[in-house]
Amino acid sequence: MDLLAPLTLAPLDPVGRGAQKLVYRHPDDPRVLVKVVNPDFIRRHDRKDAFYKRRRRIGHYRAFEREVREHLASRARHAGRYAPCRHLQNILGMVDTDLGAALLVEAVLDENGQPAPSLAELQRRGRYGAREQRALDTFIDWAMTSNVLINDLSPDNLVWHPDGHFVLIDGMGDRAAIPVRSHSQWLNRRYKRKKIDRLLRQIDADGQAT
Repeated sequence: MDLLAPLTLAPLDPVGRGAQKLVYRHPDDPRVLVKVVNPDFIRRHDRKDAFYKRRRRIGHYRAFEREVREHLASRARHAGRYAPCRHLQNILGMVDTDLGAALLVEAVLDENGQPAPSLAELQRRGRYGAREQRALDTFIDWAMTSNVLINDLSPDNLVWHPDGHFVLIDGMGDRAAIPVRSHSQWLNRRYKRKKIDRLLRQIDADGQAT
């Protein structure tokens, strides 16, 4: 299989849908996901964005730029060494598709090779217990000490890895027009603390959605 061969995605059903991105399983390798910019997002912002925003060099791919930037930031403290971050979904590359340029990312799969459940799904299934709580605490410790910027820490963006840890699959980067958190670790930690507190409020003592 040529992982970088152009892909036809339009006839397929996405396995994930967000305001900015659609996510597909790679047609030739279920271990790989393909992220493209949601066409609805493009049409919506073409109508309402100011002229200067539409003139950005990378256009609607700025969501990809944020994601790639945070992966690089997570490795910057260990430059020149093998330093993957188990709490971030691994980026494999970029490929062209009939829906535009796409990011290839490693799928988080369960023991049976199926898409692993999100924190929200674990809650709905009654599978959020002590082990998952400890793993969430570990993720929070990482988030608060990491230089990675997070803008959306929802239960849907945290996926349970069968090795026993949570992986952030979306919601990275700074959407602000002036990305001050990129230059202030104090502001970054303060912002992430608010996001974490909001996440924890969504989980009661039994691990069920409030």
